[in-house]
Amino acid sequence: MSTTQCSLELGNERYIQVCTLDNGERIVDIREWKSSENRQFPTKKGISLNLQLFKTLTLSIDLIDTDLAKKEDLNYHIGANIFLPIKGDSPCVNIRKYRKPENEENLVPTKKGICLRPLEYLNLKLYLSSIEKAVSELETI
Repeated sequence: MSTTQCSLELGNERYIQVCTLDNGERIVDIREWKSSENRQFPTKKGISLNLQLFKTLTLSIDLIDTDLAKKEDLNYHIGANIFLPIKGDSPCVNIRKYRKPENEENLVPTKKGICLRPLEYLNLKLYLSSIEKAVSELETI
C-alpha cells in the first residue's frame, strides 16, 4: 500500500503521481489507469521513478524538446537502465526500462515503461512546478 501526495492527469487516463511507499521511499509514478464499474485502477503500462531518476528526467526536458523540434533520434539514459528513446519521425516521448539479456551485448527494451503522446508530454512539463512543490526534496537532489 502507498500514500499519494499528488495526482495529476496527463490525458487519456494517464496520470503522474507522487507516492510514498510503505518503506518510506518516495516515487513518481507515470502510469495509465483503467476504469471499471465506477472504479479506477492502475495498469501495468507505466513506470515508477525514484526521486533521483525523476530529477534527471526533469533536467533533460530541454534536451528532449530540442531533439523533438529537430526531429532527431535520441537515446538519453537517466539511470538505472531507464532510457528515453526518442525517434526523429515520432512526436512521442518514451520512458522505458531496458535490460541486458544473458549472452547478449546490447540492452533491449522491457515492457516496463510508457510512451507519452505530445499532449501528455506537454502536460507533464506544465505540472513540473506542482510536483516540485509537492516534493520539496527535489530541490536538494
